[in-house]
Amino acid sequence: MVVLAGSQLFAQGDPQEQLREACALGRQGEFDKAIHLAKELIDSGQPGGVFPGRAWIVLGVVYSQQGRFVEAQDAFERSLRILEGTRFVTDYADAIQNYGQLYNQAGEITIAGQMWRKALEIRQQAGDHEGISRSLTSLAGFALSQRHVGEARKYLQGAAEEAKLTHDLTDDDVAIGYETQAWLTMAEGHPAAAVADYDRALEVCKRIHGDKHWLTGWEYMLRGKAYSYSGNVNQALDDMRAGLRILDQVLGRKNPRYFAAQIAYATALDRAGLRAQAAQWRAAGEQAQKDFYRSQCVGCTINVAAFR
Repeated sequence: MVVLAGSQLFAQGDPQEQLREACALGRQGEFDKAIHLAKELIDSGQPGGVFPGRAWIVLGVVYSQQGRFVEAQDAFERSLRILEGTRFVTDYADAIQNYGQLYNQAGEITIAGQMWRKALEIRQQAGDHEGISRSLTSLAGFALSQRHVGEARKYLQGAAEEAKLTHDLTDDDVAIGYETQAWLTMAEGHPAAAVADYDRALEVCKRIHGDKHWLTGWEYMLRGKAYSYSGNVNQALDDMRAGLRILDQVLGRKNPRYFAAQIAYATALDRAGLRAQAAQWRAAGEQAQKDFYRSQCVGCTINVAAFR
């Protein structure tokens, strides 16, 4: 789940207000409007490189959510080139953090982990508690993807401690925290307990984004997975069908989030004993995923600045 840059990104003045609006529109799923505002700021030739650098971060995040990975990659590369070596070190870390999320979405998990560690290092040097908490939460997810449960637990504990030192974390950060904690609980072998944390994440998303936002759809998919592993088959399939409907309506069927949801739904169908349906959904999702990543060529180039 991608979080746009936090409140510290903005100060007073028109460029900051335009960035704030673009950021808010991106979080609301108003992708075209967010892109228009960010591009307008980039094209306006505002003095000082930080504003275009920040606008490119917003573009990269929005393109990522749309599944436009090549354009997202280009946006993050441009942001890194602008922000590298400036005094805006936390913005530079934001670019690396969100760029890492793009690679995570593309299945390049090792690269994502390297980027998140680099972002964490910069944020620790700057004393950016808000950013540190986000980086540690991302690294907890990375550790879980590698089945390093103990390491993930330590990262989440660290994220919680850093969260106490800032008031700038957003509701989206809270949802991600619940989601990652649920993932950890699942990895520890307690799917029924994980349902409660996924339920909290879903309720936060519904409250701030409503029932027709892709993040809400994604949380339905995750809670459905937990229900499936806890043995509540009917609730699992109901949740996943709701999630698929939302993702289809908001992102469409050519988005990598939808492919991943198809494959997750196939697994739940399999666990429910619906083998034929499961095979159909899995085949469709895996083929669409394969075709998508072949066309996108994510990972063809990586900016070495992210690893210095």
